[in-house]
Amino acid sequence: MAKREQQRESPGEEVVALDQAAGILGVSRSTLQRMLRQGNVRGFKVGRQWRFRRSDLEKFGRMAHPSAAGVKVSDLQRLTASLAEQTGASGQLEFESGPPGFPATDEEAAVDALLKTMLAAAARANASDIHLDPTRHDTTVRFRIDGVLHQMMELPRYAHRPTIVAIKQHAGLALDQEQVAQDGRFRFALDGGECDVRVATLPSIHGESVVMRLLPRLAQLFHPLDSPGLGMSPVDLERFRRLLHAPAGMILVSGPSGSGKTTLMYSALQDVANPEIKTFTIEDPVEYAFPWVTQASVNVKAGFTFEQAMRVVFRHDPDVIMLGDIRTLQVADLATRYAMTGRLVMGTIHASSAAGAIWRLLDMGVEPFALAESLICLVSMRLVRKVCGQCGAPDQPNYTVLSTVVERAKAGGYKLPEDPQFRRGSGCEACRRSGYYGRTGIYEVMEIGPELQRLVASRAPAETLREAAVRNGMTTLVAVGLRKAAEGITSVAEAARVTPEQPY
Repeated sequence: MAKREQQRESPGEEVVALDQAAGILGVSRSTLQRMLRQGNVRGFKVGRQWRFRRSDLEKFGRMAHPSAAGVKVSDLQRLTASLAEQTGASGQLEFESGPPGFPATDEEAAVDALLKTMLAAAARANASDIHLDPTRHDTTVRFRIDGVLHQMMELPRYAHRPTIVAIKQHAGLALDQEQVAQDGRFRFALDGGECDVRVATLPSIHGESVVMRLLPRLAQLFHPLDSPGLGMSPVDLERFRRLLHAPAGMILVSGPSGSGKTTLMYSALQDVANPEIKTFTIEDPVEYAFPWVTQASVNVKAGFTFEQAMRVVFRHDPDVIMLGDIRTLQVADLATRYAMTGRLVMGTIHASSAAGAIWRLLDMGVEPFALAESLICLVSMRLVRKVCGQCGAPDQPNYTVLSTVVERAKAGGYKLPEDPQFRRGSGCEACRRSGYYGRTGIYEVMEIGPELQRLVASRAPAETLREAAVRNGMTTLVAVGLRKAAEGITSVAEAARVTPEQPY
């Protein structure tokens, strides 16, 4: 030990004691001791006393200064109170676990109060994400509500780094790594409910940009398949549920990021999982835990990829396998193979439509015969904002937009009735002046019957696949969107905004 201490105190390097080190970093003794326990600052002991190399302290200070000493407490308190008043954020938010000794100063307490109010406000507004984006002069804080970003506040420049550091401390991220992206998570409790927060950092020219995704741990978050919350029509629901309980085959859900794929897959998982079958999920990462389901989280850094997880799971006698995402040919090949050997495989894929998902898999290199034999159902979906129930009123949509959507919907299996109940919100306090409140799903459910099997095996064009699916009872996304607009659930403009331009 003595030899190691001599090496650390090598000639030419200035070594300082704890009090002096705290002064160099501009933090209190307790904060520095907490940073030591977390491994954010390197030190060593000589006897029973901590010692630090000045070069290490200066390097850390340049990379990620954790001090909140520059924070103007009164200003931050006013910003916190304003956000709480603006959003109605109330209740006592508590972190499940936090950095020992934090907050230790009035400045750290002001930053902590701001972070708690920010999280509580987002949870109250049913926001899915919180975005903190630094600019040259300030930091913009935005909430994603119903799929759209809303600016909530602007933080002064001096508060950016202390706020990011507080988030990183709760998420267990390295404070001295500003030039690399990091991922972590933490949990908080509010009003008797719990919420996981997934944190992602990204270096930018003005500092670290952070996105916090809120994942409420509520059983009622995932509605039963037949609930109005999901918004699936009775015809599509009957078809999807029937195929979901098939003994074998592959069911895929397609759509862009944020289109509700995971919500639908988890609702389907609740519907199919039971103690009589072995159900696995392979996710990146696991977001929610379910009874009677064995859930595996991939870890690319450790070498545990989707491909490896798939091969391992197959040796565990599965009946149902749910894949978080199908991105590579290897995963797609394994999924088709398992579906052909008597397993039910569910997964998500990024594609604009059901027919487009088939061609995405063919372009990956999946054999057409294998895809035709294994695939039994494709669901493409989007989330549309609902017209606000407080300020919604009858509306006559723009003729140019309406006529275009009507023609596309007609080709997709829906004819507009003579007395549509179009509605539009004018904007009120309840909907934050947007005219919309809440979201619902629109779906196209493609069942792969004999005709579509032949077309898939022959690599038929996407338009041909779509036309055959419509003949066999499928209603396209555009058609379902127009139907919900005609029923007054959403607006024509909103339905047109989220549906793909091409009819297939």
